[in-house]
Amino acid sequence: MTEPPARRRPDRSLGISLGVLLIVLVAACGPSPTASPSVSPTAPPDAGATYRAIAAQVATIRGLDAPDRVEPEVIDGPTLVANLAREFETSNPPDEIAKSERLLKAMGLLPGDADLAKLYLELQGSQVIGYYDPTVKELFIVSRDGALGPIEELTYAHEFTHELQDKHFDLTSLGLDSIKDDSDRALALLSLVEGDAVSAQTTWMTSNLTPAQLGQVAAEASDPAMLAVLARTPRILLETSLFPYQAGATYVGQLLAEGGYAAVNAAYKDLPTTTEQILHPGASPASLVPARPSLPTNLVSFFGEGWTATAQDTFGELQTRVWLREGGVKGDVARIAAEGWGGDRLALMDGPGGATAVAWITAWDSASDAQAFESAAMSAIAGLHLHARVRRSDPQVAIVIRSGPGPDDGAVEGILHALLGPAFIVE
Repeated sequence: MTEPPARRRPDRSLGISLGVLLIVLVAACGPSPTASPSVSPTAPPDAGATYRAIAAQVATIRGLDAPDRVEPEVIDGPTLVANLAREFETSNPPDEIAKSERLLKAMGLLPGDADLAKLYLELQGSQVIGYYDPTVKELFIVSRDGALGPIEELTYAHEFTHELQDKHFDLTSLGLDSIKDDSDRALALLSLVEGDAVSAQTTWMTSNLTPAQLGQVAAEASDPAMLAVLARTPRILLETSLFPYQAGATYVGQLLAEGGYAAVNAAYKDLPTTTEQILHPGASPASLVPARPSLPTNLVSFFGEGWTATAQDTFGELQTRVWLREGGVKGDVARIAAEGWGGDRLALMDGPGGATAVAWITAWDSASDAQAFESAAMSAIAGLHLHARVRRSDPQVAIVIRSGPGPDDGAVEGILHALLGPAFIVE
């Protein structure tokens, strides 16, 4: 089989920080693409019947009618890597990648010599074992040798759930393609989609795979090449890649406990908008409405001549927690400090001589939550060796992180004042 043409899928760029594929299976049991043959594999003669049977089983689990066509296209590892690279280049213009890279480096989340595009593609190429493309209505399964074993069957169960979602809820209508400056919202949407697929996949797996097959699936998780990629992936990329599957499954599990798949179906009409909602699925919806603070419209004027506001994003509870942990704040302390998140907004600023800065305004549920975050943020800044200042005006905390020449200390005080507004308090 010849290599299929490049497929266009929804944009994987989440605001100005990169995240995960919309509708893939990223699993610890993923095969190493470098071990695959150089041509697309040929499916075994009875593969069609197997896929049709799995499709019927998953449709029953999910309680949704199946589409007429259910057979996937099987590709090998090198074809997957080539497809991912082409789609990545199409969906992520170089200047947008550069913005993401500068932001993550400015915040101490990437080493100074890191190549974000290479890191992201290496992670995806080592982990992705299947995907569904809603723009062309096609499903792809990665196979090393063309065999149809438990890994491929499990992957198909997951990806076919995405095909069911697309038929009944129109995945392209969720708005992920248009989210350019709110990575937190994009991660929340992904968590519903992937958590739903993980739930259906797990139910299918426990009902249809034998203990020996489950052991084969588990054995794939020890692939040394795959584990090596995970070990060297920066935490921000790894955690945002795994979050929709792991936390998303818990979120969907709560919906199932409350009202079965009818509640999951209803969530596609009342979409989650923050990772806070995913992380606290049992909380009252009224307690999880974000404050959504805004940046001053004249923010750039406080930075001085030669500075520009390059991009904006909302980090959210998840990425705030990751940032704290990267700064050496211990796990539970970072988790608790981030749990009071009520909203945030940050701007990437570019200045003369290659200088960069991040202006970050955060809102918290209470004054005590703001104080807890301020304390944790100060520790993280020290742990990450950042040149930054923090100011609190309950229940808000403002942070300015800078690298390279300027802005000077006086300008930074003005920026903090502008971020916090008239209630600014200097302590």
